[in-house]
Amino acid sequence: MSNTYNILSHFESYKDGLIQEVISLNSFLELYVHIRRKRNDRLEILNKSPAFFQLTQESLLTSVIVGLTKIFERRNKNGRTIYNFLNYIEWNYKGIFLNKPKLNTTEITVDIIKEQRFKLEQQDHLLNNLFAWRDKSFAHMDKKYFEDRAQLGEDFPLTIKQLRLLIELVAEILNVVEGAYSDSSWSFNATNVTDIDNILDWLHKVEPYKGEINNLVREGYLNRNI
Repeated sequence: MSNTYNILSHFESYKDGLIQEVISLNSFLELYVHIRRKRNDRLEILNKSPAFFQLTQESLLTSVIVGLTKIFERRNKNGRTIYNFLNYIEWNYKGIFLNKPKLNTTEITVDIIKEQRFKLEQQDHLLNNLFAWRDKSFAHMDKKYFEDRAQLGEDFPLTIKQLRLLIELVAEILNVVEGAYSDSSWSFNATNVTDIDNILDWLHKVEPYKGEINNLVREGYLNRNI
């Protein structure tokens, strides 16, 4: 098995793994936003199981923040981070790109890799806030923020718009690489976000008839046990 084959195999696995992770994180984030928006027209239904929907939203947001810190973890020298991905391309450029057919697209160069790194560096302040959320709330129980979670948002502001920006940044970098490698690109659009509407809409429709439905269920149960 040639060294070039190993380099390409690792590169494709690395690239595809990051792509799937970003698609998942974007879906988690947009589902979190969608559920919050449903309070405008399905608040009554959401309030039937407030603990469930609150825990669902907390889990989605936690997954997004922790997942993004894994991708942007600069200190993890061996992890599948966006920084290590760019390093791998730079170190193995010949094995990845020089044997590929020439495509009608921009080729990866040292300058393009530097440009992607510069885009990452421009988000250092935002990334510091992201890691503060992970380190002070999710990975560790910081006393100050354990007792007052709202203070975390004041000390380290982090908005949905900013989380989207980080997701879009990684997606953009991955598509720059994908374009040079295969002359194609990926769609990172969130998937199946509105599936929950089917459940909420059905519950909304049957809510006025809940009493009748319960009576029918009871009658059916009693009839089966006569």
